[in-house]
Order: sequence, then structure tokens, then C-alpha cells
Amino acid sequence: MTPVLVSVDKAGDLKLGAKKCRLYKKDEVVKVAKKYGINTDKKTVQQLCGSIKNRAKNANTNNVPLAKMYPQAAKKRMAAKKRAEKKALNKKIAANFMRNMTVKIPAPRPKPRSPSPTAVVRARANAKGVLQNRVGKVYQPKAEPLVMIVNQSSPRAAMRIARELRRLR
Repeated sequence: MTPVLVSVDKAGDLKLGAKKCRLYKKDEVVKVAKKYGINTDKKTVQQLCGSIKNRAKNANTNNVPLAKMYPQAAKKRMAAKKRAEKKALNKKIAANFMRNMTVKIPAPRPKPRSPSPTAVVRARANAKGVLQNRVGKVYQPKAEPLVMIVNQSSPRAAMRIARELRRLR
């Protein structure tokens, strides 16, 4: 008798050759079952197919890995895979090394310039005059404290006040 290919399809049905096991006659299924060493006394076709299916799954006869069938090709494939993994690892190591070796230097921030003393004196004088004209006309008693603030402020603050007043013109 010729060997019969036993397989399980996607639906989970046992196939003997090209046909499903349940579609064969009992005497044909019994021949295959005896090959697998299954007791066939007083069993239906459905029971025999279930037994063959269990044996086929356990024996794993049809699912022979390709590596066993083609050992040289499997060795070449494995070697290529290891080379690719090693290359990727080397790239990763090199990238980490370069990242750790380089130091990120922040861009230098420009040093704030302090205004020249003549510009500060001019800004204070202008601010004092503008404050006396604008604020002093509306609120006569509160004009003096604002002028004092301009005169007592730092050079940068005096320049800032002068710029703001210039924008308001």
C-alpha cells in the first residue's frame, strides 16, 4: 500500500491525502489506523479519524522542520542571521559610544549690555519731563513720587521707562 499523507486543515478536520477522513469508507480508514498502531475493533469512522488525528498531532510526522530536511541551507540561513544581528549590535554600540563621547555645549548667550552713563542721564531727564507733563497735569499731587522712582531706579530700569514712554508718543 502507498503511504498516505495525513494532515489537519485550517478548520481542524483530518485529511487523508486530498479528502477528509470522514468521507472515506471504513475499510480504507482502518488501513491507515493500523499503520498508526490504533486498535480498530468496534470503532466507527468518526472515532477512528479522531484517534488518527490525535496520533498525528502527537507524532508530528507531517510537520518536519525544514531545517531537518535541508541542513546546509538552514546552517547558511542561521549564519546570515547571526551576521545581521552582530552588525546591528555593532552599529548600536558605535552609536552609543559616539553619543557618550560627544558633549553638548549650549550656545553662548550674549552678555547683557549695560547702557552708557550719558544715555541713562538723558533717559532720566526725558522721563522726568514727560512724567511731569503727562502725569503732573492730571494728578498734581502724585507727580513727584513718579519722578522720584525714575531718578532712584537702576540704569536699566530708567532706560526701560524711557523706551516705554517713547512708544507712547
